[in-house]
Amino acid sequence: MSIPSSCKTAELFNAATGQKVVAGVSVSPTGNLMLAVPVNCKVEAGKQVNVNFLDSVLGVVTCRCVLTAPLATGDKRFLAYRCQVLERLAQKQRREDIKVSLNVRVNVMMDSTGVRAPAAVRNISASGVYLVTTLSAKPKDLLVFEFRAGDALIPLAAEVLRVETVPEQGHMGYGCRFVRLSPRHEAQLRSYVFKEERGQRKP
Repeated sequence: MSIPSSCKTAELFNAATGQKVVAGVSVSPTGNLMLAVPVNCKVEAGKQVNVNFLDSVLGVVTCRCVLTAPLATGDKRFLAYRCQVLERLAQKQRREDIKVSLNVRVNVMMDSTGVRAPAAVRNISASGVYLVTTLSAKPKDLLVFEFRAGDALIPLAAEVLRVETVPEQGHMGYGCRFVRLSPRHEAQLRSYVFKEERGQRKP
C-alpha cells in the first residue's frame, strides 16, 4: 500500500512524551517509503504505529505502519526509518480541516497596493483564516502576513472569499482561503492547529 507522491510531511507519536512530532517523507532510490524523524523522538521500531500523512491535496491520511530500525542521515538532527504502510485507517479531506478560534495580532498587507494595517486572527485552519482589520478589501484580493505557529514563522497569502461587518468600529471581517502555501508550511500550520484544538478541548 502506498501514499500519494505529493505527501512530504507526516506526524507520529513520540513514545517517550506521548506528543506528536513532524517527520519528513520521501521515497528512497529503491522505492522504499522513508520517514526522517528528529533524533530526540523515541520510535518503537518493529511495532505497529499510526502515522498521519499530511498531503496538500488529500488532507490528513492516517495509516497503520511499521517502522524499521533507524539509519543515519546526512543531517545529524534526524534519523531515517523505512516505513511499511499496512492499512489506511482514515482520511480527513481539506474541506474538513479543523478550525480553531484565536485572537492573535498580526500585521497584514494588501498584496496589490502594499498598504499595511494591524489585524486580528479570529480563527484559523490549515486551509483558511478569518481576519478582522481596518483594511478595505473585496473578494479575490490578497492579504499577506506572517503567522507564528509554535517555533515556526509562516508566510501566508490569504485570498478574500467573503466580507462581513463586525462590531468593531472602522473594521471589517474577511473570510479567506490560503493560496501559494508550500507543503512544508501547510504541515507546520496543520500541526499547530491540531495542538491548539487539543489544548482548547482540555478541561
